[in-house]
Amino acid sequence: MPTAPSPSPRPERAIIGFFLYVTSIFAFVIYLLWAYLPNNWFENIGITYYPHKYWSIAIAIVVVALLISIVLGNCLVNSLSVPSLDSMKLIRDRHTRKREFSKYSTTDAIPPVSDLDLSYVNRILYSSDIK
Repeated sequence: MPTAPSPSPRPERAIIGFFLYVTSIFAFVIYLLWAYLPNNWFENIGITYYPHKYWSIAIAIVVVALLISIVLGNCLVNSLSVPSLDSMKLIRDRHTRKREFSKYSTTDAIPPVSDLDLSYVNRILYSSDIK
Protein backbone atom coordinates (compact mmCIF):
# COMPACT_ATOMS: atom_id res chain seq x y z
CA MET A 1 0.00 0.00 0.00
CA PRO A 2 1.53 3.37 -0.97
CA THR A 3 2.24 5.77 1.85
CA ALA A 4 1.22 9.40 1.94
CA PRO A 5 3.92 11.96 1.09
CA SER A 6 5.64 13.27 4.19
CA PRO A 7 6.74 16.87 4.76
CA SER A 8 9.75 15.70 6.77
CA PRO A 9 13.23 16.69 5.56
CA ARG A 10 14.94 14.32 3.15
CA PRO A 11 18.29 14.59 1.35
CA GLU A 12 16.57 14.94 -2.04
CA ARG A 13 14.60 17.94 -0.85
CA ALA A 14 17.72 19.53 0.59
CA ILE A 15 19.58 19.13 -2.70
CA ILE A 16 16.69 20.55 -4.74
CA GLY A 17 16.27 23.44 -2.30
CA PHE A 18 19.97 24.28 -2.41
CA PHE A 19 19.96 24.13 -6.22
CA LEU A 20 16.95 26.47 -6.43
CA TYR A 21 18.57 28.85 -3.92
CA VAL A 22 21.84 29.04 -5.86
CA THR A 23 20.02 29.32 -9.20
CA SER A 24 17.83 32.19 -7.97
CA ILE A 25 20.86 34.10 -6.65
CA PHE A 26 22.71 33.53 -9.94
CA ALA A 27 19.70 34.73 -11.97
CA PHE A 28 19.37 37.83 -9.75
CA VAL A 29 23.06 38.68 -10.19
CA ILE A 30 22.73 38.30 -13.98
CA TYR A 31 19.64 40.54 -13.87
CA LEU A 32 21.50 43.21 -11.88
CA LEU A 33 24.49 43.10 -14.26
CA TRP A 34 22.19 43.45 -17.26
CA ALA A 35 20.32 46.34 -15.63
CA TYR A 36 23.30 48.38 -14.41
CA LEU A 37 26.23 47.75 -16.77
CA PRO A 38 26.47 49.98 -19.85
CA ASN A 39 25.84 48.56 -23.32
CA ASN A 40 29.43 49.01 -24.52
CA TRP A 41 30.65 46.70 -21.73
CA PHE A 42 28.52 43.87 -23.14
CA GLU A 43 29.86 44.57 -26.64
CA ASN A 44 33.46 44.49 -25.35
CA ILE A 45 33.04 40.96 -23.96
CA GLY A 46 31.32 39.75 -27.13
CA ILE A 47 27.62 39.82 -26.22
CA THR A 48 25.84 41.52 -29.08
CA TYR A 49 22.23 40.52 -28.53
CA TYR A 50 20.46 41.30 -25.27
CA PRO A 51 17.08 42.81 -24.36
CA HIS A 52 16.67 46.56 -24.14
CA LYS A 53 17.27 48.19 -20.72
CA TYR A 54 13.60 49.20 -20.66
CA TRP A 55 12.72 45.60 -19.87
CA SER A 56 14.85 45.59 -16.71
CA ILE A 57 12.53 48.20 -15.22
CA ALA A 58 9.40 46.67 -16.72
CA ILE A 59 10.18 43.22 -15.30
CA ALA A 60 10.81 44.67 -11.82
CA ILE A 61 7.54 46.60 -11.90
CA VAL A 62 5.58 43.56 -13.10
CA VAL A 63 7.06 41.36 -10.34
CA VAL A 64 6.25 43.90 -7.62
CA ALA A 65 2.73 44.42 -8.97
CA LEU A 66 2.21 40.66 -9.12
CA LEU A 67 3.30 40.20 -5.51
CA ILE A 68 1.04 43.02 -4.31
CA SER A 69 -1.93 41.67 -6.27
CA ILE A 70 -1.39 38.17 -4.87
CA VAL A 71 -1.44 39.48 -1.30
CA LEU A 72 -4.48 41.69 -1.90
CA GLY A 73 -6.28 38.94 -3.82
CA ASN A 74 -5.67 36.48 -1.00
CA CYS A 75 -7.08 38.94 1.55
CA LEU A 76 -10.09 39.60 -0.68
CA VAL A 77 -10.87 35.92 -1.22
CA ASN A 78 -10.55 35.23 2.51
CA SER A 79 -12.82 38.13 3.46
CA LEU A 80 -15.44 37.11 0.89
CA SER A 81 -15.48 33.48 2.05
CA VAL A 82 -16.18 34.31 5.72
CA PRO A 83 -19.81 35.02 6.64
CA SER A 84 -20.69 38.33 8.30
CA LEU A 85 -20.68 38.54 12.09
CA ASP A 86 -24.48 38.64 12.32
CA SER A 87 -24.95 35.57 10.14
CA MET A 88 -26.68 32.47 11.52
CA LYS A 89 -24.03 30.35 9.81
CA LEU A 90 -21.61 31.31 12.57
CA ILE A 91 -23.82 29.61 15.15
CA ARG A 92 -24.35 26.29 13.37
CA ASP A 93 -23.24 25.00 10.02
CA ARG A 94 -22.41 21.67 8.41
CA HIS A 95 -19.12 21.45 10.33
CA THR A 96 -20.69 21.79 13.77
CA ARG A 97 -19.89 18.95 16.16
CA LYS A 98 -22.56 18.45 18.76
CA ARG A 99 -21.48 17.30 22.18
CA GLU A 100 -22.52 13.75 22.95
CA PHE A 101 -23.02 13.13 26.64
CA SER A 102 -22.46 9.67 27.96
CA LYS A 103 -23.45 9.40 31.62
CA TYR A 104 -22.39 5.76 31.75
CA SER A 105 -18.76 6.40 30.80
CA THR A 106 -16.39 4.76 33.27
CA THR A 107 -13.12 5.86 31.74
CA ASP A 108 -11.20 8.99 32.57
CA ALA A 109 -10.44 9.61 28.90
CA ILE A 110 -10.51 13.06 27.37
CA PRO A 111 -13.87 13.64 25.67
CA PRO A 112 -13.90 14.13 21.90
CA VAL A 113 -13.67 17.62 20.43
CA SER A 114 -17.04 19.34 20.12
CA ASP A 115 -18.55 22.80 19.83
CA LEU A 116 -19.91 24.51 22.91
CA ASP A 117 -23.59 25.40 22.95
CA LEU A 118 -24.18 29.12 22.36
CA SER A 119 -26.45 29.46 25.40
CA TYR A 120 -23.71 27.98 27.61
CA VAL A 121 -21.11 30.37 26.22
CA ASN A 122 -23.41 33.38 26.70
CA ARG A 123 -24.22 32.30 30.26
CA ILE A 124 -20.51 32.04 31.11
CA LEU A 125 -19.52 35.28 29.38
CA TYR A 126 -22.42 37.56 30.24
CA SER A 127 -24.06 36.27 33.41
CA SER A 128 -23.23 37.98 36.68
CA ASP A 129 -24.31 35.12 38.99
CA ILE A 130 -21.52 32.74 37.86
CA LYS A 131 -18.97 32.23 40.58
